[in-house]
Amino acid sequence: MTLGGPLLTLGTHAGARSYGGQDPQKTPKLGGRTPLSKRFIRGLGLLLAGTFLAAACAQGGGAGGDKGEIIIATNFPTSGADRASGRGPEAGANYAVQTAATVKGFKLSVKNYDDAVNGVHDPQKGAQNFTDMVNNSKILGVVGPFNSNVARATIPVANKANLVMISPSNTNECLTQDFPYCDPKPAALRDASQPNNYFRIAAPDTVQGPAMADFAIDTLKITKIAVWSDNETFGKGVADNFAKRFTSKGGTVVVRQDFDTKTTSDFKPFLQRAKDAGAAGIYAGATSATKGCIPRAQSKGILDVPYLGPDGIGDSQCVKDAGDQATDKMYFTNAAADASQDASNKDLIDAFKKAFPQKDDSGAYTFPGYDCAKILIDAIGRAIDAAGGNMPTRKQVLQAVQDTKNLKLSTGTYSFDKNGDPTSATMAFYQYKPSKSDWDFVKQFGVGQ
Repeated sequence: MTLGGPLLTLGTHAGARSYGGQDPQKTPKLGGRTPLSKRFIRGLGLLLAGTFLAAACAQGGGAGGDKGEIIIATNFPTSGADRASGRGPEAGANYAVQTAATVKGFKLSVKNYDDAVNGVHDPQKGAQNFTDMVNNSKILGVVGPFNSNVARATIPVANKANLVMISPSNTNECLTQDFPYCDPKPAALRDASQPNNYFRIAAPDTVQGPAMADFAIDTLKITKIAVWSDNETFGKGVADNFAKRFTSKGGTVVVRQDFDTKTTSDFKPFLQRAKDAGAAGIYAGATSATKGCIPRAQSKGILDVPYLGPDGIGDSQCVKDAGDQATDKMYFTNAAADASQDASNKDLIDAFKKAFPQKDDSGAYTFPGYDCAKILIDAIGRAIDAAGGNMPTRKQVLQAVQDTKNLKLSTGTYSFDKNGDPTSATMAFYQYKPSKSDWDFVKQFGVGQ
């Protein structure tokens, strides 16, 4: 995909009405022309009708989107190995904009950006994308990014321009929460003179890592485990939080190793060490694009134990990379709810799949992406009201997102704290089912921040 991708115009413009037409009553002709008095009355009627129509459009919000165009941008990795992760939330956000079409008389459009380079999410590419967004005055909000290290690079760019961004999937706690180990600190990503512009609906790694640790010990009865990470912002963070919780519950991390997955593809020595140390499970702090499921394939003939990971491996690329070791011993956590578990979402899900039928369109973060776009659309509507029915500023949209309260959507009911975190979130668990050739929902529960 080229930088920025195509601009999809999803709104519809109201057609012009015709007024007047031939007089249904026969009138006497003078030289083949209508008498002056009749022509004057008819012309006056047309003038008044046009005046009333213009007033109605000005006062009634212009339902056809005639006030102008507002663009919602998306930023996800949508090419190469990372497409399996990024396409779902992109499709979800696109569908939300497509079905809304207009807001308070403004036409809604979406512009999709791809932050993958050679198939892997890239922070520098993300920053370039956001620079382009900042320079487009019609873009009033962004859904994304997908990866936490891309968020770390893009928050400063958007913050200076008051461009609000909402991620369905960023989970690194240091993007919003100040812990002693955070480097950089959340404040370093933002201009102190500007309001916070970053929001997310996903549960942070302080919840995701520990949740899988609880599942490993309480449900799978694992007491010894080996842990590895891709040494990226997300992967290392979630692995560290997993290990901390696992040991606090009485388990033992028998091997802990961080890899540079750009240069490393051989995980067999790590797996052998795990086997020799008696590991009854493996936890991978990585994504599919950073080779999260390659060790599962390489475990063949070494050890066959439950293979656990975060939302970064919950896609079709992981299954492909695991090869013939893609079995029901593979699990991942998702830092947002599964929309299909709410029966009231059935019509929404069916309609989405009809409009977006490709396999990668439906993933763990499709409807979280949809909900992020819905939050933006709702906020833009309130910002337009605050602007007296006119085009709102980015700061007005940002403030409207911050003011979101108890907005019920497909994956939850959302409000935000002052840091941009959801006041409540949901953690879901999935297991791979070879009989379905897909990940299968196991359970989910609400978590506080």
